[in-house]
Amino acid sequence: MLKWLLVGLVVFLVYRFAMKRPRYDRLFSPDHLIELSRGLGRAKDTALKRPGGGPPADPFAEGNAFITSAEIAVVYTVAEAGEAGREHHVSLSFRGGALARAAAGFLAAAIRRLLGLGEMPCVLAASKSGVYHLIFQVPAAEEARFAARSVPKLDDASAQRLVGVAMEDRGPLLARLGKLDVKLPK
Repeated sequence: MLKWLLVGLVVFLVYRFAMKRPRYDRLFSPDHLIELSRGLGRAKDTALKRPGGGPPADPFAEGNAFITSAEIAVVYTVAEAGEAGREHHVSLSFRGGALARAAAGFLAAAIRRLLGLGEMPCVLAASKSGVYHLIFQVPAAEEARFAARSVPKLDDASAQRLVGVAMEDRGPLLARLGKLDVKLPK
């Protein structure tokens, strides 16, 4: 009898451990990319209205941040970079803990495509806390055109295509993955 109680306890503990681990199957789905495109469009528009103003006290209330149904927090900010233009920064984090490297690469690649960055150089970096940062600079001459370009609203077919493209594009992004030390205010 004691043997079966111990076996049952081990099975229960393994089940609990497996259920607490992050599940990324939803994150890689076309439905999640449709949701990401909607939120990214709103966040980009809001962030472009306050460039260089520093991060808002509550980015979720301001509108330049959102959380997806897969519990991915996305924060979009824009900073002035002098005559060089503006620096755009998209932060990605998982609400349940550290975001997996492959998931961050996939999301960053999808965001690059949604924003229409094409060959524009960008950097994907990870902070010690498990937050990933996609950073790119838009030259001053291109800023108005970039701001006017809206994030496309995806349908099922285009979202399915984006899943495949983002899977292919994540490798080069992750190959150049940098480290970023973010100092948070106390």
